[in-house]
This record gives sequence, C-alpha cells and structure tokens, in this order.
Amino acid sequence: MQNVLSIVKTNVNEWYLKEFLLYMRSDKGARPKTLSAYEADMKRFAAHFKTRDLLELRQQDIREYKFSLVDKGLAPRTVNRAISVIRSFYEYFVDHDDYDITKNPAKNLQGMKVPRTVPITLGEQQAKTLLDGIMLTGRHAVRDYAIFATFLYTGLRVSELINLKTYDINFEDSYIHVRDGKGGKDRLIPMIPQLASALQLYLQTGVVHDELAKSQSKISRYRCGRKYFVQGVDDQTLFLTQFGTPYSRKGIDWLFKGYTQRLGIYKDGLSLHALRRSCLTFLHKQGVDLFVLKEISGHARVQTLEHYLAIDTSKVLDAMRSHPLHNHQIDQGLVEMVRSSR
Repeated sequence: MQNVLSIVKTNVNEWYLKEFLLYMRSDKGARPKTLSAYEADMKRFAAHFKTRDLLELRQQDIREYKFSLVDKGLAPRTVNRAISVIRSFYEYFVDHDDYDITKNPAKNLQGMKVPRTVPITLGEQQAKTLLDGIMLTGRHAVRDYAIFATFLYTGLRVSELINLKTYDINFEDSYIHVRDGKGGKDRLIPMIPQLASALQLYLQTGVVHDELAKSQSKISRYRCGRKYFVQGVDDQTLFLTQFGTPYSRKGIDWLFKGYTQRLGIYKDGLSLHALRRSCLTFLHKQGVDLFVLKEISGHARVQTLEHYLAIDTSKVLDAMRSHPLHNHQIDQGLVEMVRSSR
C-alpha cells in the first residue's frame, strides 16, 4: 500500500512541477537557464517529500526542509534561492481556484543570513599590468587584449561577452549593443576610444597582415585578428577560439587564469566576475552615479550594486580623518606627572 501511495503522490507532484515550469516559461518569460535552476530546486524538494502531496505541506514541513539543506552543507545563498523558488511555486497554486490551497506555507519563512564578504577585484595597477602583459606576452595578443579590454571597459557579464556578434560593435556611434542580456533585456554601452581601437585592431589585423605580406615575409604579429580564427561558416561571433568556435565560459576563464598567474597578479578567489566588479568599482571611484552604473551593468535594482563595488579604502581613511578628535595629541607632561606620582 505504501508503494502505491508513493507512486500516486510522485505522479501528482510531477504534474504540479510541469504546470509550474510551464507557467514560468510562458507567463513569466523565464530564461532557459532560470528554468533549469528552478526545475533542479523543485525536483530536489519533491524528492524529499516523495510520499506526500506537495500542496498539503505546512509551514513546519518547509522549515524542516530548509534545515535539511543546511545540514547537507549548502551555502546560505543556495538555501535562500531554493526557498525563494518554493515560495514562487506555492504562490502560483494559491492564485488559482482550481486547487484546494489557500495559504502559501513558505510565505513567511525567513531566509538564511548571508555573510558579508569583501568583493575581490583587480586594482587599477593590476588591470594595467594585465592589459600590458597580454600585448607583450600573448600568443594571440591582439585578440586576447580585445577580450579583456572589453571586460574592463564595459563591465559585461561573461555570458554577454561570449555572445557578442561583430555587428553588435557600432564604431560610427561608439557603442556596444548587448542583446538578450540577463532577464532578456537589451542595452547599449558606450565605447571609449581605447576600447574602440582595441576592437578595430582585432577586426582589421587580417587585412593589415595581408597588406604587409605583399612586401615582407615571415610576418606573424598581426596573424591573430578575427579573420584568422574563422573556420567554415561564419556566424559573426565576435570572439573566436583558435579552433574557430565561440568561447565557452570555461575557455575564457582558462585564458584569464593563465595570464594572471603568468603576470603575478593572481590571488585566491579571483575570477572572471572580478573583471566586471573591477570595471564598476573603477567608475564608482570616479564619482559615476549609481543609477548610471545600474544602466551600464544591466542590473534591475541599484541595491544589487552593493554586492559588486569594492570598498575604496582611501575614502574610508579620509572619512576617519574628519573625526573631531583626529588631531588630538597625548599630553606627555600629564603622562609624566601621573607616572611620577605612583
């Protein structure tokens, strides 16, 4: 009887999950990556209660499930995301009269406290070392310089950079068109001249090489423009590997770690995402308004930037120097008098 009950509950829970994911895709316009994450969280949740109807669970059941995730060693952010997904799941069914559920059992469930960490970024000198080092040591220097200059001058997400097309670079009006970014949003990011020059060099070095080759032999320095990475049908992907394929996140990360380790600027926790943080931090230190940074970065809320911007310790020191007791000095005469009276 228990096995039969388990099968029945599993089947009805699978139906709930399919309907919820369909709603997220069709009504909410959730991205494939988001849907995959939601599906993984909900399947884990359903597996935990495989002999019970999910719509019959109470708040205490959800709370116990949260603690089970903590016991498994999941990070607070991961636990909070899972509870957020579950909360959305129940909200959908509460809003539909076809189901006998009137309250969201996860509605008032508190999340885990997330430890505040200092964002890891590259310093200004380290960023310069990276770009200069690429041009001096890179096997495909022109391409690699263009890749990391784009990161550092625009603050693009990794997924956004690897999806760029050649026609997304507008040299005439000096902007980069980011298509279908996070949340399916497009945005335009202005290009400063230094970035435009780096991208032009990458896109034109094939032509330069061919022209120089007419009068000289053994020219290889300019044989790292985009033209020489194209193999087969060209889909206009901007940055290509030496095999003619678009970069993957892992491929760009391997390239980044290789350069930072070779140039002596690698540190624990340094990742590609640090380049995005570095760009936004550089701009913030120059006084760029947070609402402008929100538009550049593609964030939905200004508050999200708090997790990206590294603290400018020089400004903290200036603030501390404004303390009214900053210039207070110890009265050495008083100290000597007290000591001599003992």
